[in-house]
Amino acid sequence: MEDGEIPDYRTFHLRGSHAFVGYELGCADPPFRMQPWWFPPPPPEFARACAAVVHEFHAHLSDEFAAYADAQRLDADELWQQCCRVNLKARLRARDIGETGEGCSTFVRHTPHGHTLVGRNYDYWPLQARRQRIRFDPDCCALPTIGARGGVPCGRYDGMNAHGVFVSLHVVMTDTPLLDEVRPGVPFHLVGRIALELCHSAREARDLLRDMPHISSLNYLVADARESWIIEADPRCVRVLESDGPVTAATNHYRHPDMLHLQGRRTKTNSQCRLDFMHEHSRGDEHDVDALLAHAQRIMADRSAPVCGANGALTTLWSCVAELHTQRIRYAAGRPDVAPYEELTTDD
Repeated sequence: MEDGEIPDYRTFHLRGSHAFVGYELGCADPPFRMQPWWFPPPPPEFARACAAVVHEFHAHLSDEFAAYADAQRLDADELWQQCCRVNLKARLRARDIGETGEGCSTFVRHTPHGHTLVGRNYDYWPLQARRQRIRFDPDCCALPTIGARGGVPCGRYDGMNAHGVFVSLHVVMTDTPLLDEVRPGVPFHLVGRIALELCHSAREARDLLRDMPHISSLNYLVADARESWIIEADPRCVRVLESDGPVTAATNHYRHPDMLHLQGRRTKTNSQCRLDFMHEHSRGDEHDVDALLAHAQRIMADRSAPVCGANGALTTLWSCVAELHTQRIRYAAGRPDVAPYEELTTDD
């Protein structure tokens, strides 16, 4: 690691209130610091307005965030302002960023044998050390979940809940909105978390993500054992991309006609290559769940597209595969071409 911090692949099994979870993770984490590649935080009044929006959707996340700040002996308002990220571009040298952009890849395949297979790689700069897997059994007001957290407190970047709803996020490098084009909304790292804890179906998650205000540009894939969609979200526009077959896949560019004008100048060649690969190779004739999961693992370990990346912002930091009927999910702590998958469960 260039900044000296060792990647944190710990798995946490936590049961209790949101405040308990926040305090436990705050105590477990090293001191929080705003990462040097992040863009400056928004004005305090905008951050406070976003906090009010989040409280409207899921008030218990406010309790968790405050407890995390307390455990870290940080000012909660200042910490929230730093985590309320609008511009997700990396402030790095142009020659380091290149033209590929971030590289998260997810597919969902509804098989003719009644299974629903998921494959998901999270790609970003290796400087992001926080790569925790968290199982949370809340004592009230939310569904049990298993998911992965990146560098921002209280977030989930992908995961599955006790009803077999799966969510993943994918950054889209749009042209930066003007200040008056962004209204207070839900920061990216909490969007999937809210859907996983509150939604009993992919359709419910689709409607929630379609209707909530967003402050950053991302694609979100939502799925359950029956249905799947992609929500293309931006502060200026949100659209649902319908699946046109048994495979639903998401990478890092917009495809809905109403969203294309927001796509930034960065090339989408790599993103489209990964998308095409998953559509083509995720199909198969496996009947057994273990065989299906093994098939997904092989897809996510691909280095040709590359779905599995090893350079810059295309470095795969973790991977997961799941079958949503049986609610089985496995995580790999690193690139799946070298790191083994470990099966987790929402049951005791």
